[in-house]
Amino acid sequence: MKLTLDTLYKDHDNLRSILCLLEQLLIDICRGSSKSYLILQRILIYIQDYPARIHHTAEYAVFSAVSENVGKNRKFHKDVNTLMKDHEEIEGIIRDAIEAVGPKLAGTHSDITDIGLKLSTLINRERSHLLFEEMNIYPYVAEHLGDEDWENISALIPEYEDPIFGDKIRKDYELIFKALWLGCGAFQVRKSCRNRNIKSLLMKTRTNQFQ
Repeated sequence: MKLTLDTLYKDHDNLRSILCLLEQLLIDICRGSSKSYLILQRILIYIQDYPARIHHTAEYAVFSAVSENVGKNRKFHKDVNTLMKDHEEIEGIIRDAIEAVGPKLAGTHSDITDIGLKLSTLINRERSHLLFEEMNIYPYVAEHLGDEDWENISALIPEYEDPIFGDKIRKDYELIFKALWLGCGAFQVRKSCRNRNIKSLLMKTRTNQFQ
């Protein structure tokens, strides 16, 4: 996939859908459901796997290119430093959330309050981070990078595709995809649906829902 500003915005929209689902699962847990932990863990692994490791790496390449064009713009460099710290802290929050959920999946005692606190911290932090980025950094990206810049940046990073919202859904993330299709991420999932295999999976999901 060629990297563009639209690609970065799409990644953000996809993550917002994931956070919406995560919030709904958290609500279910708080209301006594014990069926949400497996998909919850997979969502956390996805956030660690794709947005944190792949999307952020692409952003670093973009921010570096913009930095060359904006010179010594203090606000830009200050905001980028804020985001870099955010990325590191969010990665730590994700690890804490995965560790909190782990005992529940292993069938041992876990503190529901602690799980809820760590998940709500992650959800709120990610949402505020995305908003800050789009309000303060992406306008510089739009203003200072042209087609040639994007071509050069794309050549520096490996091609990547979202394992849930791309053309091919990774097997261990199918559970998330189906939950999004039936829930608050349905619109985003349907926008990303482009190949026949995915459409077939969606039709099976839709049929099974009413059986």
